[in-house]
Amino acid sequence: MTAPVGIMAALPQEVGDFVSRIQSPTVTKIARRRYTQGFFGTPGGADATPVVVCVARVGKVAAASTATTLIQQFGVKTILFVGLAGGVDTAQAVRVGDIVIASHVAQHDLNASPIFPKHEIPLLGITEIPTDADWSAKLTQAAQDGIAGSTAQVHTGLILSGDQFINSASAQQALQTQWPTALAVEMEGAAVGQVCYEHGIPFAIARTISDRADDQANHDFPTFLETVAAPRANALLRALFP
Repeated sequence: MTAPVGIMAALPQEVGDFVSRIQSPTVTKIARRRYTQGFFGTPGGADATPVVVCVARVGKVAAASTATTLIQQFGVKTILFVGLAGGVDTAQAVRVGDIVIASHVAQHDLNASPIFPKHEIPLLGITEIPTDADWSAKLTQAAQDGIAGSTAQVHTGLILSGDQFINSASAQQALQTQWPTALAVEMEGAAVGQVCYEHGIPFAIARTISDRADDQANHDFPTFLETVAAPRANALLRALFP
């Protein structure tokens, strides 16, 4: 049997109606999470793609726990993470409604200095973890298909993760100073990246920009979550798995 694709999001709205599309679903409850396993397409058919979908909840620990379970309990062959993020690029070319596909991920709040260099993952010797090129290309094409006809754009670049919601101009500017090439910031992706890196599992991340991680983020994020997150996730994942 073909190994399934793991699909993660932090919040239910970020997976849209994707769980309801799963054919022959079975639900397994592990560590207070629901893992829905089944197929997209026709089970047994040429178009069938085995998947496991889970809402991980918010933050790096929650994401790492979920990714580890997907790998060790369900034997997924890759992990895709979809959801929202704040834009932090210095050029402000990444606008609300755009999609960022991660080329690399890094933990902006990781600091074990002076024992290890700031932001470097201790004992791994790396700071930025690359995503899988093939799956990232598939996500890029799916994102472009999903936003066809709109003014939104698709970008590729560094996505930051940390256990805090960035919602002030000063915090945004601090990230821009330390990470001048970063395009977006969220709270889970780099944790998933580290787990996948350590297990040798490919991963890819797609984030729709809900806010600019500034003083308006407290208002922009919840509004975007309720009105845009689900339709955008549906469009992206339907384009990826017709």
